[in-house]
Amino acid sequence: MKLGDHSVSRQARPIERRTKALPTWTAPLRDWQSRALSAVRTHQTADFLAMATPAAGKTRFALRVAHEFITSGAATRVLVVCPTNHLRTQWSEAAGKIGLHLDPALTNEQACEASDYHGAVVTYQQVCLAPAIFQRACRSKKTLLILDELHHAGDGKNWGKALRTAFEPAAFRLILSGTPFRSDNNPIPFIRYEQGESQADFAYGYTDAIRDSVCRPIVFPSYEGELTWLSEGREHTATFEDGLTFDRQRERLKTALLQESWLGPVITDAHAQLTRLRKEEQPDAGGLIVSMDQDHARWVAELVGKITGTKALVAVSDDPAASRTIETFSDHKKQQWLVAVNMVSEGVDIPRLRVGVYGTNVLTEMYFRQVVGRFVRMQDGMPKPQRAWLYLPKDPILAHYARQIKAERDHVLEDIMPAGQRDLFGRVTVSTKEYMPLNAVARIDTLIGEEDAIGEDGVAAPTDSVISLHEQKQDLRDVHRVLVSSVARKSGIDHRRLNAELIARTGGRVDQATAEQLKKRIQLLERWQGGGYDGKR
Repeated sequence: MKLGDHSVSRQARPIERRTKALPTWTAPLRDWQSRALSAVRTHQTADFLAMATPAAGKTRFALRVAHEFITSGAATRVLVVCPTNHLRTQWSEAAGKIGLHLDPALTNEQACEASDYHGAVVTYQQVCLAPAIFQRACRSKKTLLILDELHHAGDGKNWGKALRTAFEPAAFRLILSGTPFRSDNNPIPFIRYEQGESQADFAYGYTDAIRDSVCRPIVFPSYEGELTWLSEGREHTATFEDGLTFDRQRERLKTALLQESWLGPVITDAHAQLTRLRKEEQPDAGGLIVSMDQDHARWVAELVGKITGTKALVAVSDDPAASRTIETFSDHKKQQWLVAVNMVSEGVDIPRLRVGVYGTNVLTEMYFRQVVGRFVRMQDGMPKPQRAWLYLPKDPILAHYARQIKAERDHVLEDIMPAGQRDLFGRVTVSTKEYMPLNAVARIDTLIGEEDAIGEDGVAAPTDSVISLHEQKQDLRDVHRVLVSSVARKSGIDHRRLNAELIARTGGRVDQATAEQLKKRIQLLERWQGGGYDGKR
């Protein structure tokens, strides 16, 4: 099926007024964008999933597709669906630069944009409140649908059904994703699966982007330390290397993030790195700290001011002024630090971000990769390799993600994230009567990624540098240990029974398991952790 054939409908469409002509496309495309466009042109179905690493340029690719659909007559309207209101404005502004005018303020009461627009930008939540309205609009006009980060279709129980209802009549559905998305065995709409795994029609990974100088290499300074807290009437002391029960592990992480004596030195080192960058490489380099919640964000901002003598801006998701705060930070190059909660995990484009602190207890791989994506966009005119730094606690889960971040991998659909972000274990809600952080002292432990970030000739080395099998398996065992504890606690299953089941399903004990067997164990445990232990073979 060629591009023009996508306009063939499942049912007759009414005669439409031709959309205002677009100016000739002149913006240059990266090699991957050109190849992806060619793949769209020859695609045989109405759904196309493009997986591209954050900061690779998915927006420009999608707009190039939109331009071609409109100019060829394959579509007379473009509808973009994105996660947040902030991104509605961002999409509209980007489209406007190529002469494609999208209404970023369309309401469900309007039903369809004014006739002088080429289309609109809406949110997933907006569509799922009134899918029939969007269905009628798609039936009345040949609509190119762009679904930005479609894993958000899992943010509500009935969202997948609503999206199918709304957009089944669309002429073509272009699906964009920069992060892995998962489902609890309920497939995300419009995605093709083989043996339970999502299948991209075009994929462009972080390794490819580093090699093409599209994205920066990133280094993860990880911090250890002595952590002390009260829990259930007892005092506990541990480092991140100590094996703890599930409850103690999450208390340990929260203790680090709530103590000035731990987070202070980390921010001090991050600010020193930012200061060096602003002096030697990039005068407008910026820093971002991702925090746990509103109260934590404001406390962190005060800590930044105390340590650095500079004022940090604060952007939290339920603050009406949050988008304006992010715009202020983006535009004011003298502003050094932004502290945010759930506002810059994906889609927000602040290319000058070079240094970050992972100060949240969200431990999903999806969220971690989204945060990493805020720092990897390459900028013109800067000395290479343009490295970025993300400072983090040496929690075994985070360390595992950091070591694996540069590797491309297949993503099995396992567990849709519920509304809002959650950590691997559920939100920490232990009352202060049961838990109280006492003390934490940070010390730099490992620079994950430093060994492969720059070669002897000063050029960024390939990102697929060898990690020893021993290190890989140690990382996997650390993640495995956390998940076994979590599943056993949530399901009430004895550890020995759980391990016996894992041996039966994967063919080996954990101490004798191959790396592939460990990965299979982790996949099973993640499924059980999210959906409950099923007891089935």
